[in-house]
Amino acid sequence: MSRTYKDSSRAKGKTLVVVRKNDGLFDVLLNKKLERSDINEDGLAYELCVRFGFCGEEYKAILNEVELQGSATIVL
Repeated sequence: MSRTYKDSSRAKGKTLVVVRKNDGLFDVLLNKKLERSDINEDGLAYELCVRFGFCGEEYKAILNEVELQGSATIVL
């Protein structure tokens, strides 16, 4: 059994969206449904790495896209 969401069978075909809000905090949506709100950057690292399985370079790429575009969409 997988330890992270992205590697589990229940994740297939779902979409994860990370949005930076005007106050600098982040929201995480799963299939257009709010999963977590008002997360600081440390909390976002925890959510994306520990919960969803996007660590290291994957996490940095997502954060970079959010910095450039205001949001990042990941198809699981």
